[in-house]
Amino acid sequence: MSTPTSSTPVLLACAHGTRDPRGQAAVAALVAEVRAALRDVPVVATWVDVQEPDLAARTAEFARESAVVVPLLLSAGYHVFVDMARAVRGSEHHRVAVALGPDPRLATLLARRLHEAVHAAGESAVGPEDSVVMVSAGSSDPRAGEDCERVAEMLSNLLGLPVSTAYLSAAHPTLPEAVAAARENLATGDDAAQLSESAPGGRAGRVLVVPYLLAPGFFHGRALAAEADVVAEPLLVSPGPVPPELVELVVEHYREAAAAA
Repeated sequence: MSTPTSSTPVLLACAHGTRDPRGQAAVAALVAEVRAALRDVPVVATWVDVQEPDLAARTAEFARESAVVVPLLLSAGYHVFVDMARAVRGSEHHRVAVALGPDPRLATLLARRLHEAVHAAGESAVGPEDSVVMVSAGSSDPRAGEDCERVAEMLSNLLGLPVSTAYLSAAHPTLPEAVAAARENLATGDDAAQLSESAPGGRAGRVLVVPYLLAPGFFHGRALAAEADVVAEPLLVSPGPVPPELVELVVEHYREAAAAA
């Protein structure tokens, strides 16, 4: 049995990875804020795909240290249960924390991003005549879909409106399918006329898309291509301040996993 050379576990902040410079900068800013919040903890960035050094390289680099892998992922799917689990397999002092979501703080941040997007578009406030779609990257692992459904329910409770879910890969409904269904419901729903009359200026309902995505990149580009009336920003924007909710979650998950070691 090997003995770790330090009693303070390294925090391996493990993101998916992206080629988008804005996404890279946004995640780097999050990691920097976590590092500032945990001044006595080594905080090191790593990725499961696209960017390097990948998680396997990082776990090898810190093979003689205690380490906690904190997924910078919103849902637990293949990357958490397979890629990250494989990277720490065989090391008794490396462990994987839980994914960032589901968590009510993420729903609060989603609601804030939606209200910001509606305001930036010069639109009136979100109302009962609108149709809200929360879209995530998607996963072949049904547990990730269940996580997304839970966050959509939290968001619905915050908004006081139904929130449907859609996916940008690997699962259904796709975002185009969800947007088309929302359009049809707005046009043909039994209470469509009544809702339109009650809206400011008697306007028709809108399709509002809230991306449940961590940072700008490929998937947010696909969300923007959907024929929605408003598409919000991801949870991290670049340039822009890092939401404290995300820093809190990373710190909490690190501490919980480290305490369980």
